[in-house]
Amino acid sequence: MEENQELESISEEGQEPESENTTEEQIEAETPAPRKPRNPNAKWYILQAYTGYETRVEQTIREKLKIQGIEELVEEIFIPSEDIVRTKGGKKRKVNQKYFPGYVLIQMELTPDLWHLLMNIDRVSGFVGGTAKDPLPLDERELEEIRSQISEGFQQAASEEDYHVGQKVMITEGPFSNFNGVIDEISRERKKLKVLVSIFGRPTPVEVEFEKVKNAISWQKK
Repeated sequence: MEENQELESISEEGQEPESENTTEEQIEAETPAPRKPRNPNAKWYILQAYTGYETRVEQTIREKLKIQGIEELVEEIFIPSEDIVRTKGGKKRKVNQKYFPGYVLIQMELTPDLWHLLMNIDRVSGFVGGTAKDPLPLDERELEEIRSQISEGFQQAASEEDYHVGQKVMITEGPFSNFNGVIDEISRERKKLKVLVSIFGRPTPVEVEFEKVKNAISWQKK
């Protein structure tokens, strides 16, 4: 019994104390990276890009900001979209559906240098709101409304039972892609809709399949 106690005592004495450096390293590893400071001068603007190139425009903006060393001018780039499930030919597929095709929202401090950078990016046609050289910032309430609609899955494709005459929808595929219109007729047997869209100021009937439309959001920056 005494021999065991002596062995335990020797074992405890033989243990090396924890390195202070190791403790400091652990603390540093557990400390999260400091958050990027918010730019008090940053406001939200709407940049217009070619439809279908929104993500590519975002990537190019980030690349050019890094090259010119002015990343601190941009707080966030936001492309309103959601992942939805589409059924085509009996097969389901997940696609990323843009809420406002051709729009890229940017929270930034718009300096002359940044303005020139954005205007020299391929497939960017300008700003929405205000004038070309003096664009109008987006109202925070409008932005929160957009975010709220996205979080609620507002534009998820409607189910077959949801369609009704007079419903506002957006066509998502085909020659009239991104056109908003109103359902005029419903053919459940053929799984098709007749949607009235405005072409040259006149309501024109367009026939589309159920899965090629989605609930429409009415939003436009004036």
